[in-house]
Amino acid sequence: MTKIPDSGVLYPNSFVHHLLLSLEDVLGKNGVKAVLNIAGQSSMIDNYPPNDMTPGVDIARYSSIIGSLDDLYGERGAQVLALKAGNMLFLETLKMAGDPLNANSDEFKVKPIEEKVEISLVMIQKYVTRMPVSSLPRTAEGQFLYVVDKCPVCYGRTTKTPRCYLTVGLLQAAIRYGTGGLDFTVTQTKGHSCGDPSCDYVVPVIPNA
Repeated sequence: MTKIPDSGVLYPNSFVHHLLLSLEDVLGKNGVKAVLNIAGQSSMIDNYPPNDMTPGVDIARYSSIIGSLDDLYGERGAQVLALKAGNMLFLETLKMAGDPLNANSDEFKVKPIEEKVEISLVMIQKYVTRMPVSSLPRTAEGQFLYVVDKCPVCYGRTTKTPRCYLTVGLLQAAIRYGTGGLDFTVTQTKGHSCGDPSCDYVVPVIPNA
């Protein structure tokens, strides 16, 4: 894989720690070793970043790890693996966070589904950006629009179509948690790797049939 120059933007150690654990769940330890070697990140083999929020890993290294999935498994295989890893990434993070939305409480359960979806997406955006977020913009059709300005999944890479499937899987899992198991289709419509200024994801307000 072509080396991606450092961006100067650092991601918290725990984000990469949980990414590698989620890849372990999908690929096994040997699979992760292969991914790290291809990504040029062999220093992380058996030496994952610590599970803390210290900004310690350039997002270029994160993107290299995700991009190496394409090299090892092809675009279709990498898509399936990244979606699974995104789901596992949320579950790994949830182990540390507990029940951040108190989703099992009677108070939360009676909220409208549309509100639960937005709360779930806002939770992820606040956790990733570490910025105060209270609501999400909408598309002209009224769907939720989740925007990533500095995408660690595709930074420094070039793709013909948006391929941040790890983020798609992460958002799907977060919504599933917040809505008590409902599935929503998350569609990426723009991507940094396609030359767009941001990575955009559209989420409907109605669950899949």
